Amino acid sequence: MDLLDKFIGSLLGSAAGDALGMPLEGFSALEIQRAFGRVVDMLPAPEHHFHHGLQAGQYTDDTEETLILAESIIEAQGFSGDVFAEHLMRWGSEWILNERLNRGVGITTRSAIENMLSGKPWQEAGVSIETCGAAMRAAPIGLVYHWDLSMVSRYSELQSIVTHRSRAARAGAVAVAVGVALSLLDLPRMTILEVSAESASRISPELGRKLREVRAILLSDKDPSDALDMLGTSPSVHDAVPSAFYCFVRLEPEEAIVEAVNAGGDTDSVASITGALAGARYGTSWIPERWLSHLENRDRIEEMGRALSQLSLRLSGRV
Repeated sequence: MDLLDKFIGSLLGSAAGDALGMPLEGFSALEIQRAFGRVVDMLPAPEHHFHHGLQAGQYTDDTEETLILAESIIEAQGFSGDVFAEHLMRWGSEWILNERLNRGVGITTRSAIENMLSGKPWQEAGVSIETCGAAMRAAPIGLVYHWDLSMVSRYSELQSIVTHRSRAARAGAVAVAVGVALSLLDLPRMTILEVSAESASRISPELGRKLREVRAILLSDKDPSDALDMLGTSPSVHDAVPSAFYCFVRLEPEEAIVEAVNAGGDTDSVASITGALAGARYGTSWIPERWLSHLENRDRIEEMGRALSQLSLRLSGRV
């Protein structure tokens, strides 16, 4: 399997997980079971849900931010905090003027963008809240710089600082980006978890410990629903990132995303991170056509994967 297919697979897997989880965000596992049964197909957001109006296959701010980060990297021909901040401010200006364009932007990201729009430099605009917003969008860093883990760690932490300054949030972004980079290289999934946990530990020992707990839970062979209940699926980076790694390591790709969204909580973020990891490892072949046929902006996402792949080749000196 070539790297191009894995780049595209990571972005498509991330977006597909986000879109599958979109209508379920905020519900508990029991509420999902009672209202929808086991969700395996794209659904529109239900009436009275905060995503109401989004149709089956549309994604949330998770994918919007992932694509914004990817676009900024392509424009700058490498990661640039200045360019990424400019893209975020342009995006933020749209939904500040028209709230209908807001697809669930978290309080941390919203506050940071408002800080930048009011004149704060991006290096000082981020907020110290331990949510998973920087982790859910970090895949493009892992893809582009996969050949140098020190660069993956440095740039994934920098892109976090723009909105999420807390140690745990930065560590979560590093864990996901490192996990994506290692997934491209076909390492054993347990090894990917262990190296990602170690990378996170250098910034947040607490998140590192939580990621290492995932290994112990995997070895105990608990039922996935029980394991995710233990790990938690809230928007906290301490819950969402370990749960995504659990799904990725424990299950085959399609089932991993299905399990992530049916566990409740921050369904779109957990499934989006799971999809990014799975796509980087397995490419595109596992993603069901019944998901892709509904997925919003599929062509744009695929083109972004191609552009990131070409940029990665140039930056690494392979072309």
